[in-house]
Amino acid sequence: MRDGLESFFPGIFSTLKHRKPKHAKHAKQPPTGPQPAPLPTNVEDLQAMVIALQHQVLQLQRMLFGRRSEKLPPDDPNQGLLFGRIEPVEETEEKQENEASSEDQEPAPKRSCRKNHHGRGPLPPHLMRCLHDIHPPEEELTCPSCHQPKKVFGQDATEELEMIPAKFFVNRYIRHKYACPCCQGSVSQGPLPPRPIDKGIPGPGVLADVVASKYAEHTPLYRLQERYRRAKVEFSLSTFCNWVDHVAGLTAPIVELMKQQMLLSRKVHTDDTPITVLDPNAEPVHSRRGYMWVYISESGDVVFDFTNSHTRDGPASFLKDYRGYLQADAFSGYDGIYAGGLIVEVACWAHARRKFYDTLVHYPTEAGRVLELIGSLYVVESRAKKLGVPDDRLLAWRQRFSRRRLERLRRYLDGLSVQVLPKSPLGKAISYTLKNWKALNRYTEAAFLSLDNNLSERQIKQMVIGRKNWMFAGSENGARNSAVLFSLVVSCKLAGLDPFAYLRDILTRLPSHPADRIHELIPREWKKRFGPQTVTPAAA
Repeated sequence: MRDGLESFFPGIFSTLKHRKPKHAKHAKQPPTGPQPAPLPTNVEDLQAMVIALQHQVLQLQRMLFGRRSEKLPPDDPNQGLLFGRIEPVEETEEKQENEASSEDQEPAPKRSCRKNHHGRGPLPPHLMRCLHDIHPPEEELTCPSCHQPKKVFGQDATEELEMIPAKFFVNRYIRHKYACPCCQGSVSQGPLPPRPIDKGIPGPGVLADVVASKYAEHTPLYRLQERYRRAKVEFSLSTFCNWVDHVAGLTAPIVELMKQQMLLSRKVHTDDTPITVLDPNAEPVHSRRGYMWVYISESGDVVFDFTNSHTRDGPASFLKDYRGYLQADAFSGYDGIYAGGLIVEVACWAHARRKFYDTLVHYPTEAGRVLELIGSLYVVESRAKKLGVPDDRLLAWRQRFSRRRLERLRRYLDGLSVQVLPKSPLGKAISYTLKNWKALNRYTEAAFLSLDNNLSERQIKQMVIGRKNWMFAGSENGARNSAVLFSLVVSCKLAGLDPFAYLRDILTRLPSHPADRIHELIPREWKKRFGPQTVTPAAA
């Protein structure tokens, strides 16, 4: 058919043969990226691949739909393995553990006699009470039997919590002018009090409310704008952004001093999380990924630092003058920092435990045993805390009770490592733990070191919650401002301070505060000198 038509219309077909598609650049091109590797023919390799892929699917399902808690499920003797059973490791120390001498059994803490609590607790006593006296109706104040007036013999009190919405007010400063009536000169006028923003509208309370709302309560600025609008106070979104920028610049010296003092600490906790930063020059979505790093000193100062990439350069630059212990996850970017020997690695048992918890579905017996042994390390720390073991005895406590448990765990992992495939989920968890074994044991070398890095994870979680609400930073400068303000807000929470009260006070003091006494405005120091009696629960 085509040959017949081509013989009648040779010109048209010749043109069509050499004609390019009108939208050739939009036409689908064959994939040029790396092609998937061929499947292995070995049954064991295929089985390992299936387990690894199912492990990834289960992790993704847990991230999307599952619970974040890592509590172990109840024991189920009928729960087997999905892909065969690994022979139990011969452990001669199993009986030794059950028959351990009393020297290896740490004393149990005394149980406090806790009374059963029924009903809700009373409302806080510091709140203002508005009294409302309620009497029976007039017709009920006379006894129906003898017709004598009734007398008060008791009362019942019921309390109801109520609130008055926050109110705005205007400070109007009237500066009176004085002059000599005789010579018509020598004019005098009182100066304005120091203000956070010279010639600006907001006072310290408004600026503190904007910063605390965004960084302590995770409220995006557009929602804060709506709250102000309900109070008949109208400001543009750019005005709120300018206020945040000014507060960050005003408080940056405090955070810089916190960083300098942190570099003198014996230990530092650190962690990181990504953050989206808007960038008009980035293609195709006009945004890029940055990273927020958190650093926590032994004294409780929290400093956030923003970087444009997830490389060693960020922590290496921040910690270039630091000498001490660094507790973090096993991110490869830290390896170069540890290589010099001036910073000592302390690994996190929570990260190691999480890897075994993720394999619990496929290897319930083996992973469950490892989780049990790791849990015994936490029991030792918990009992030391409940018994109030002082710092000067905590190291001896760990040497006595934690060392033997670590040795049992190491023997079990060594025996298990030769029975599982190295590339299986359980094999990778074992490899991770053994590779970082020395750093995982380092907490038994000094009493001030911690078993895990959960402290930094809890603090950086506050930034993660905020990120879910305001979604992104408007610019790189905005991300750096967020790092400064998060440092102050999170430090306040960790010290048990109300961020609003702290920010309002320092914004009042900063315009006239001496530069050589800026250390007084660090949250933990401010709490000692100027802090209120009422504090918020600590975030630790």
